[in-house]
Amino acid sequence: MNAKVIENHDELMYWINLVEKEYGRSILINTSIHFISGTYEDGTIGHAIEITNAQEELIARSPVSVELMNFANKMQSVVATQGANSLEKHSVFLH
Repeated sequence: MNAKVIENHDELMYWINLVEKEYGRSILINTSIHFISGTYEDGTIGHAIEITNAQEELIARSPVSVELMNFANKMQSVVATQGANSLEKHSVFLH
């Protein structure tokens, strides 16, 4: 499923709902969601969201704006930092 460039959170949620309707179930179960960047043959850089199933087969892909890509990168950083901090704070209990 391809779509126009997704510019913001509302458009992203709308697109995800469309994908779920076409896919027939929640995309949050046994799937992977990736934000990717690449270079076209003309040298321009593009960004996209891809959803794959457990076998890494493509379910859906759509281009995303630079702003949405930047937001996804920030969220990934926040989640990684919070995860590391959580493990560090609770490491005493893991020994």
